Amino acid sequence: ITAFDRQGLLRDITSVLANEKINVIAVQTLSDKTEHVAYMTLTLEISDIDELSKMLQKLSQLPNIIEVKRERR
Repeated sequence: ITAFDRQGLLRDITSVLANEKINVIAVQTLSDKTEHVAYMTLTLEISDIDELSKMLQKLSQLPNIIEVKRERR
């Protein structure tokens, strides 16, 4: 997730995941203070591609979100 950094950003993201009963395995965040941008990598337990698409859509609708994408491992 790439987003304009703001207070409550991580809370809003984890609230969406909790409401959808998505298990969060790991979270890594990095804030660029000069650009006011936050970069977040979340490892989630997702059951299928439909659930993944739904979550990407919901997260992308949060305020200040620039990009939400899946990273393949």
